[in-house]
Amino acid sequence: MDSLCEQIDKLTIDYLEEFGHLLACKQLLDDTIKQGYFNLSRARVIMGVNNLSRLQYSEKDPMIASTKIFLTSSSPFNIEKQIDKEHSDDALKWFGLLSPNVLKQSQKSFQQAIDLALEACMREKNILQLKSQIEQLLKEKKTFLTKENFDENKKDD
Repeated sequence: MDSLCEQIDKLTIDYLEEFGHLLACKQLLDDTIKQGYFNLSRARVIMGVNNLSRLQYSEKDPMIASTKIFLTSSSPFNIEKQIDKEHSDDALKWFGLLSPNVLKQSQKSFQQAIDLALEACMREKNILQLKSQIEQLLKEKKTFLTKENFDENKKDD
């Protein structure tokens, strides 16, 4: 019984630590996206509104994601990131050869946001697994206590 309680305590501490990391990751994700949009707006001011718009790229060319994230079928919680080297052209070239640094910083912020979103998904996966383990151990504890209580009542009779 004591080892069961110790396992529950350890998993609960792991759960709370992982939850804290998830909150920090989501806060960083939020800040990174804000910074990306802020730098994008600064680049529009520097380059001019007409020089940084969707008129700068051809809508006939298909937009192909350079980074894809997959939920694999082997496990419902297995997440993979795949970078397509063939289609990973630098999109900043669409806006001229000498694009401002804030535009490059904006691009880096959004690329970092992808990584942070993936990390947040992995942390959520870990939290769900820990929660499942804790619930299983709590069921075992309840069964053990019910059985123990039943045995004590039999002895009293």
